[in-house]
Parts: sequence; structure tokens; C-alpha cells
Amino acid sequence: MHRKKFVPLSLLRLTLFVVSSTSLTPRSFSEPVLSAKKAPAKPGKPNATVKMLMRDGLRFDPPRFSAEPGQKLVIELENEDSSHQSHNFLLIRPGKLKEIVESAMALGERGPAQSFVPQSSDILAHSTVLDPEKQSRISVDLPSEPGVYPYVCTMPGHGMVMYGALYLGVTLPAIDKDPNIPPTAVQALLPGGGGRPFIQRMFLPNAGPAAIAVSLPGKQNFCWDAGECRLRYVWSGAGVDPSEHWRGNGKDLAKVPTSPWWSAPIGDFPFRFGSASASAPKVKFLGYRVEAGVPEFHFKVGDVEVFEKVTADDARGAIELHYKVHQSNQAVFYRAADAEGGKWASPVGLFNGGVLELTPAQAAQFSVTLTGPSIH
Repeated sequence: MHRKKFVPLSLLRLTLFVVSSTSLTPRSFSEPVLSAKKAPAKPGKPNATVKMLMRDGLRFDPPRFSAEPGQKLVIELENEDSSHQSHNFLLIRPGKLKEIVESAMALGERGPAQSFVPQSSDILAHSTVLDPEKQSRISVDLPSEPGVYPYVCTMPGHGMVMYGALYLGVTLPAIDKDPNIPPTAVQALLPGGGGRPFIQRMFLPNAGPAAIAVSLPGKQNFCWDAGECRLRYVWSGAGVDPSEHWRGNGKDLAKVPTSPWWSAPIGDFPFRFGSASASAPKVKFLGYRVEAGVPEFHFKVGDVEVFEKVTADDARGAIELHYKVHQSNQAVFYRAADAEGGKWASPVGLFNGGVLELTPAQAAQFSVTLTGPSIH
């Protein structure tokens, strides 16, 4: 998937209670900002254990937990990633997250032989690579120094988003103000929460399994179906509620909190080439890049490359679809789906019976706007 710049009992005395379950907006690393006075380890502290799951969406569950300095910690790892990706687990010293991830990336061809774990004294404990449905157990004598100790998956491309935090002798901040966990964790733990714009991949109602939920700046949200390469529906208000999706095994549908004010007809792909009545072409999703937090989707329609970006203008009560159609040598026909009283418009081409006809030159870069009373 393109990004910017064409972009896992034995009986122990203590079992930690951890925050329950928590597509693709990576954010820059936030090093621990909390401080604590050094506290010496107390003898005779009970052991602790935590169950750590690796889930779809490049996500640790839980995204954070607490322990006490000087404890012996057992970490029970299990890869439950329903998208069948392999993961590893590294627990590292405070302030070293970015450095370790970059060192793992630099392993190159040596990565697989080392389970993508670089050599560093800043790594307190680590697992080998866990394939889907595999389990492992690691243990570590926790330091006596309080602080926020990151954990991370350093498989290629995972470290920027798949990380969490062990709060060792340090109070956990409010979940929505925690700088040491990924924004996807905040979105999952706080239904409808998280900042805008926000992008995440998950199972959504009335869409294929490759759905992408996007909350735009303002109040508009949409579902884009990467399997069908098209906008499926749009709704206003709070973003998608993924709590049921994350609490299950990743196969439950997330919730759309309000009814969509516009939905695309089932099976009716909008683009046709050469003739408005031509058969629906084959499509192939090529990924997306993110600019200012908003995705631009890239896909092929037959042999033609198409780029699509969705924006909203709440002041005008409009949603805008921006397209770039590359190397089409035929007339392009865009079939605008019924808006139930809304109005489609475009500054180029000609609408005829709900179909916008464009010359190849006009289709190279154009936009269509939908305005309707239900989105004011």
C-alpha cells in the first residue's frame, strides 16, 4: 500500500488486567514524555504475566499495560492476525523506539536469519518471528528504573505503526492523550474517537472485505471499497465505531453510527470507456498515498490508470470526487449514481441522463460534486 511520496498458564501470583482490544494512518514516533523518580526494586515482588495478541491491522492487543519495577514479567504471545501476516515482539528501553526500528530496517538480507531483530543492548527481550496462529512465551526481569518502555514489531514495514508501551512504575495517562501508542489504538478504544482526518482498513457493512473507512476533516465520512475500486457510501457525524471488530477476532463488522446519506448502487461501477453502455471493465487496486491526512486511491480500470481523491465542503453541503485518468485514448463516461434529490455537477464535460461524458483530455483531471439537502 502506497504512502506519502507515492507511499500474541501457569499459576502465578499476579495476573495483570490489561485494556481490552484496541488501516493505515502511521504517525511519527512519540518518545516517552512522562517522567518518574528512580525507585529501587523491592525483593520478593510477585511475578506478572500478560497475554499479548498480534492482530490484523498491524496491531498489538493490548496497546499498553502496567507493571512494577523489578518484577519478573512473562509475556504470552499469540499471532491472531486474520490477514495472515507474521510478526515479532521486541521490548526495548525508553527513548529507543525509532532507533531500533531503523536498525531492523537496515538489516536488509540479514533480517530473516535474525528474526528481524538487530543487535542492541537496548533490547530487553524479544521473540522470534511468529507465523499466524502460532504462540510463544518470553520472560524478562524488568529493570528497577521506572519509565515508559516501548514494545514493537520490527517486521519490514510494521514498526512505524505496530508498537505499544509498558508503563513501568508510571501512571497511565488518559487513552486519548497517550503519546506512546498508535493512533489506531485510540480510535479502536474510543468508538468514534481519534482525530480527523483518519484512515483505517476493516470490515464494514455493505462493502467487500477490503473496505477502507475515512473520516474527513469536518463531519463527513466515507467507505471506499478497495476490492471494487469505488466509493461505496458516505455518512455524516461520528466516524466508524470499530469496537466490535477489534473485540472479536477481526472478522466482525465495524459499525457505521448513522445511516449513509448516499450509497452507490450494487455492482454498478461508474467508469465506462468508448461508450456509456459498454460492459463494466475489470478493476485492480494499486494502493493509495496520503496527502494532508487524506488518501488518494490508485487503481486500474482495464488498462487505464485512475486516481481518486474524496474531499468535502461542509459549508456548501457538498462532497467532491477528484479524478485523474491516465492514458485513455477513448471518450470517458462517468455514471453518477442517483443522489435521492441531490445534484451532481462537474465544471467540465456534459451530463446527459446522469452520465458525464468527457474527452480524453478532459478526463485527464476532473472532478464531480454532489450536493444534497441531507448533508447540510
